[in-house]
Order: sequence, then structure tokens, then C-alpha cells
Amino acid sequence: MLDSVRGPIGSAEGGDPGEPGADEAISGLMAMVAFEPQDVQDTVCEFFEWLAGRFDSDHWKLTDRQARMMGKPTAQLLNSLWAKLQTVLPDILTRWCEETPGATAFILACGIVVVPKIGKQIAISRERSKAKPRVPTVQAITEQPPPSPKGVPRFTERPV
Repeated sequence: MLDSVRGPIGSAEGGDPGEPGADEAISGLMAMVAFEPQDVQDTVCEFFEWLAGRFDSDHWKLTDRQARMMGKPTAQLLNSLWAKLQTVLPDILTRWCEETPGATAFILACGIVVVPKIGKQIAISRERSKAKPRVPTVQAITEQPPPSPKGVPRFTERPV
């Protein structure tokens, strides 16, 4: 009777990890997270647009042909890297990705799209704060002593 039980008794899993059922969850996840060539092409274009702005050099912008040339192989590379990453991800992260469809793709997309925009905004804010002319306040003006006539030394205390 016990010989018919698959896997260790009392385990949370019902089967052997090497059986086809265990691979179905991973292949289902892979299908949800697969990188589409057109999406990758658009992302690559965004990245090169960012480079053009970062270096203030339009030669970084991709032509339509260059973007098409890079889209498909980059998608294949990303899919391959994702498959390899699956084997080293901690179980909890893998389970989270399986239970939350689209989460991994969303995080990657945000990392590619939003993080550079945040960096750009920080740089813009810093430039604006440096370029903003400092207008003295009324309090700062009234706290300063009046200027002394040229050539006449000015003392804050009376000499003894």
C-alpha cells in the first residue's frame, strides 16, 4: 500500500520533481514571461534614446532598421537568460512569480523604463536648484551691517 504513494510521506508536494507535472508549472511561467521581439525592440529603442539624451549625441538613436536588427536576437538572449535564471532563483521568488502572473515582466519593464526616468529627474532637479538665483530675504538684508565708506576702516568695537 505504501509503495503506491509518490514522494516522501508527509511532504507538501505530491510527486517527484522530475515528473512531467513539475515541469508544467515552470513552462507555464516561461510562457507568461517570454520576451516578445517587438517589445524588446521598443525597449532597446528607449534605451538608445536615453543614451542619446545622456550623452547629448543623436548618433546613439537607432534607425528603424537597426532596431529591427537588434530586437529579435536581444529577445532570444533575454529568453535564454531568463531560463537560466530560473534554475538559480530562490524557491520563494519562483513561487511568487508563478502565483503573480506578469509581475516579473512588469518589474523588468519598470526597471528598464522608470529607473532611467527617475535618474534623469534627479539630475534635472539638481540642475534647477543650482541654477535658481538666490534672492536675499528681507531678514538677511537687515541683519547685514551697512557698508563702510571706501578707505575708512570699520570697527565693530571701539579700540582701546
